[in-house]
Amino acid sequence: MGSVFKVKRTVSWFLSGTLAAATIFASPLSGVGATIPVTVAQAQSVVAVPMHVTKGVQKLVKLLPELSSRYVVYGGDVDGPGVSGVVVTFAQSAAEAESSMDDAIFDGQTGELLRLNLTPKIATKPAYPTEQQAKTRALAFVAGLQGTGTGNAYQARAVFKKEDLLTVRLVRVLNNVVLDDDYDCLVSFDASGRIVWFSTFDGRLYEKVSPSSLPSPQRVISSEQAVRKWQESRPLELVYLLPIHKQSDQVEAKLAYVLKNGIITQQHTGSALDAFSGKRLVTKKTRGTNPSQTINVTGTGEKWVAQTESQARELLRMLFRIETEKLPLSIYEANYDDGPALRYFIWGNFGEGVPDADKISRMATFPEGSSNGEQHHLLVTDAKTGELLEFSTRVNNPQWSNVKTDKKRDRIEADKLLKRLTPSGSNQIQITEDGNKRYTSIVADPLVNGIPVYGINQSVEEGMYTIRIDSWTGAWEQVSINKPASVKYPAHSQALKEQVAMTRLLQTFPLELTYIHQSDYEKDTITWKLGYDLSFRQTRSHCFCGGEFKVDDTFYVDAITGKVIVNE
Repeated sequence: MGSVFKVKRTVSWFLSGTLAAATIFASPLSGVGATIPVTVAQAQSVVAVPMHVTKGVQKLVKLLPELSSRYVVYGGDVDGPGVSGVVVTFAQSAAEAESSMDDAIFDGQTGELLRLNLTPKIATKPAYPTEQQAKTRALAFVAGLQGTGTGNAYQARAVFKKEDLLTVRLVRVLNNVVLDDDYDCLVSFDASGRIVWFSTFDGRLYEKVSPSSLPSPQRVISSEQAVRKWQESRPLELVYLLPIHKQSDQVEAKLAYVLKNGIITQQHTGSALDAFSGKRLVTKKTRGTNPSQTINVTGTGEKWVAQTESQARELLRMLFRIETEKLPLSIYEANYDDGPALRYFIWGNFGEGVPDADKISRMATFPEGSSNGEQHHLLVTDAKTGELLEFSTRVNNPQWSNVKTDKKRDRIEADKLLKRLTPSGSNQIQITEDGNKRYTSIVADPLVNGIPVYGINQSVEEGMYTIRIDSWTGAWEQVSINKPASVKYPAHSQALKEQVAMTRLLQTFPLELTYIHQSDYEKDTITWKLGYDLSFRQTRSHCFCGGEFKVDDTFYVDAITGKVIVNE
């Protein structure tokens, strides 16, 4: 599970076994009858340990008596990764106070345990608890942390083994309905059967929610009706999935059924249903909401290749109408583990002593004394084949005195460029405009036999072809090609029927009645909804956050084999 990053701004320590009788002050302790060496403490300023942290440590020691003999090091505030609060380290001795990796993070305001991380013991004869024993002990541990009065209950769901730890996932339940927590509680056991890991996302474990404040589940539609409504909504989309890494070798597309509407974002999947009406629950998205249109592009089939300086200059002249003879040129090559070797052609003045590798990240930075209008250009090609992958340009202090935004001009130029980038003949392209007042951004993805082609982990701002134009000047800002040069597409006829794919998905992740919280950040309010949602998040530990992807492949149905693929 890994140790949490620690920043010990103030350090004080004491024996955890003395905490029940101790004052809130750190060592040296007084009036408790404890004999503790103070060599380390004397070198530090004596600080007050917050009372709520003391109580949090006391509660944890009662639940895990093995910690009662440890030296406790109070380390102050920590921020991430994954959780923030105050850190406390449990050391075997005073000498190990600074080096111990056993620690816990408590809420800085309440003292409630957020994260526990103890070093697992290596056992020659592993004695993991049975699945039922692990569930029972995990539930007891979480109940002990909660105390009484929260109104929360937990169910033990998935039990899985990873990195020599046996982990139980606990799901919060109110009114016998699960909640949509991004993370629930995780409790892990090592090979000797000890509890060595605990986590809960942002303290939801201790959140006081009154069951009476939530919608009653008494009048919801039945699970059978929910399944029928879910299937009628046709939540799946047949797509081709491609590796997003730029590759010169032929790749094979996956024919897959994925969930529509962003797949897994915010509080529920894109296919969740209102439990009363049976209609889809829709979460407002910040990006990727612009409507797309399908156009036919007659490609010229031109091959844009640059392996030498003269070829690179000619490519810029022919494709982007840019002359580079008067600009200094640097050529830099780099190898990457997840893709082909790349060749970078970098034009412009970056100042003396700037390494070629650093120029790539300094495209928008011009040395002191550069004239207004001076330009940097970057051309990226496959080092092996010379195939064009990306072009971008930056201008130093451009003059905007006589500029006029012209979106219509930008779109005409983008369409012309697409013709020169796409294969020869008729190409169906799905176009989405994702720009703003200053820039026109065209995101273009091909359709093969009417099936959209997307890259795995491709963001909503990216396409197989992405074109960005400065709307004030009409100049090219950036052009990138993510589509592999050669792709093998499985025939559409090989795909299972959509109804079969839906059935397979429901067999793996049945619909489950769920409390879904919808946040209004402007009003700082939460509205609770009752929904039927796929039970993926109730059986998997997964972060429902981060960038917005066109296709989230966290889980999908292989359209040929019918197997549900889960990527965690």
